[in-house]
Amino acid sequence: MNKKVIIAVNNMIFTSKIMSILDRMEAEGIKAIRSDDIFNKAQELKPDLIIIDLNLNGIEAPSLINKLRSYGATSKIPIVCYSPQAMADQMKSALVAGATEVLSNSKMTSRMNKILGKYIEN
Repeated sequence: MNKKVIIAVNNMIFTSKIMSILDRMEAEGIKAIRSDDIFNKAQELKPDLIIIDLNLNGIEAPSLINKLRSYGATSKIPIVCYSPQAMADQMKSALVAGATEVLSNSKMTSRMNKILGKYIEN
């Protein structure tokens, strides 16, 4: 298992689905739900992908994304975020901060295999 994905998701259903897909891809999912944890693990592990739930309690996603983009070791790591469609401003803020992709919850759910495959199987 060389490939690593940091999963900043509090929803157990999403987490299980992501972990299951990663397992089939022979990639490792690493949970982190606090900003400092996410940032430190990203620096240490240099994962192939970071997934962030924009509604995760206790993080300010745009600030975290800016911080990840401003450090050499983490600046190129793809970051995929998701949020309810109704939170358009939140989604736009994540894109402006430097997220690679920002999707609605429903798109993330329906395209999860394809999204993970894009970053993990390359």
